[in-house]
Amino acid sequence: MGEAVDGRRLLLVGTYTPDSDPPGEGAGIYRVWFDPMTGEMADGGVAARTPGPSFLAFHEDPATVYAVNERAEGTVAAFRVDGQARLTELGSAPTGGGSPCHVLAVDFRLTVANYANGVATVYGLEKDGTLTAGAAEFANTGSGPVTDRQEGPHAHSAAAPDERHVLVADLGTDELRVIRDGEQVGAVSLPPGTGPRHTAVAGEYLYVAGELDSRVHVLRWDPGTGTAEHLGSVHATGEEAAGDNFPAEILTNGDHVYVSNRGADTISTFAVRDGGARLEHVANAPAGGPWPRNFTVVRGHREEPDHLVVAAQNGDSLASLLLDPDTGVPADTGHRLGVPVPVCVLPVPITRIRRAEGS
Repeated sequence: MGEAVDGRRLLLVGTYTPDSDPPGEGAGIYRVWFDPMTGEMADGGVAARTPGPSFLAFHEDPATVYAVNERAEGTVAAFRVDGQARLTELGSAPTGGGSPCHVLAVDFRLTVANYANGVATVYGLEKDGTLTAGAAEFANTGSGPVTDRQEGPHAHSAAAPDERHVLVADLGTDELRVIRDGEQVGAVSLPPGTGPRHTAVAGEYLYVAGELDSRVHVLRWDPGTGTAEHLGSVHATGEEAAGDNFPAEILTNGDHVYVSNRGADTISTFAVRDGGARLEHVANAPAGGPWPRNFTVVRGHREEPDHLVVAAQNGDSLASLLLDPDTGVPADTGHRLGVPVPVCVLPVPITRIRRAEGS
């Protein structure tokens, strides 16, 4: 991620707003400046007023941020980002479903997951970052054993394991739905009751956060066949917690995998073993606030350390955690920044944007 003039990094934070579903007290997308040496955060004000931007994605060329608008009739909006960290809306489009909760920008395609009806929608991107006219909508059928959450399909996120494929995590049907070259071609089954929420990709391995079984599942991806082998799973908190703990985000950083745990209110650290085929639970660290939703890795440059920045949804705050360079385990820096109902943290490379502008 790039730097500001004074060395601070730019983070954009998505929130729930009074006109989103669910509603919240946020005003839209917030701008945050992060000090990569200390972990201190500074309020940069509201960058864009848009309904329920509960998930954000960045596309570098040209510098564009995409935000879902999580409402009963979902939309996705595009914003140009300039070297002053200002957002200018370029337009929006319907998502083909309700409660869109995730957006993925890869190359010249944008994928949105609609939770309410399970539809995954794929848009083309024009060279200026705007959405092309028309979109492909991919529905699903099925259910799962957790009857109050898995009565039907619930697309929750999208991940790209290679250049041709996108995997849509369907919490309602315990599947990773496979989209190849813009066509839905099959699905990878997960154990019943997994409730897959988010997927992290590390080479040929996939790490899937199970929201309903409170486990992290390990799969080996085969790009040639568009299928994956389920290798096993581990408890998201190191112990049985299904029904009491609900994992949310999952990310990789070096030889470690991190998971946010809503309920336990921790960030779990896993060490990657056997070349990626197995995860070993290392530690649980306090997340810095209640109901930790999304988080991001702020990677240090040169002498700077790595940090995690965690959105504590029910704490109306962001927390910064310092990653131990030897163990990989996060520790609370004590730094907090108040943001109403933060649900997504997106790093934006502001230095590269400024260079592209010639400023």
